[in-house]
Amino acid sequence: MASDAAFLFDIPVELVVELGRTKMTFGELAELQEDDVIKLDSLAGQPLDIMAGERLFGRGEVVIEDERVALRITEIVGQSESPVLAEAG
Repeated sequence: MASDAAFLFDIPVELVVELGRTKMTFGELAELQEDDVIKLDSLAGQPLDIMAGERLFGRGEVVIEDERVALRITEIVGQSESPVLAEAG
């Protein structure tokens, strides 16, 4: 069974990092201009949610690495070993 599940580790998964959310009307959206600031519901310094397949995977913080914006993972959420993944690893 372990060799049957090993292919799972080669499947690409899209990660989404959510900085924050806000609600606005279409009219407000249409009026936005360059350099406008949109306030989000999250606080500065608050951990960012990392989503994988529309499920919360972990949390992290923004860092600068080699002049690029990156994400440092600070927490893996709900990490319980699945029997399939444990056997494949």
